[in-house]
Amino acid sequence: MKSTSAPLQHQVYQTLGKYLRMDPARLRPEDSLRDDLELDSLQTIELVYEVESAFDLQIPDEDFGRMQTVQDVVTYLGERTAKLKTVPPPPQGKPITQPVSNKPRKGNSRVTKRKIS
Repeated sequence: MKSTSAPLQHQVYQTLGKYLRMDPARLRPEDSLRDDLELDSLQTIELVYEVESAFDLQIPDEDFGRMQTVQDVVTYLGERTAKLKTVPPPPQGKPITQPVSNKPRKGNSRVTKRKIS
């Protein structure tokens, strides 16, 4: 299991605690979302929304369905946020307007050559 940062874990616990209306310090990594925290399917969907809002990302249904414990949520978000940080930003600046090559084109061209006298 990959280790996650303390700030990330803290934020996850705060988000879960807020949604569950409980002290985040009472949450344990091994707590089952369904059995220990007693979340039904509707509450799970609501929790997904809270987590998505808190972390500004979207979680596919099939991904959240695999999260069974509090630690699963922390690990998943750690992996997702790490992936988001490694995506290169879009290029900045002016678009390239020069031709790719300075070599003259071979073949038919619309430009006619004129002899200058």
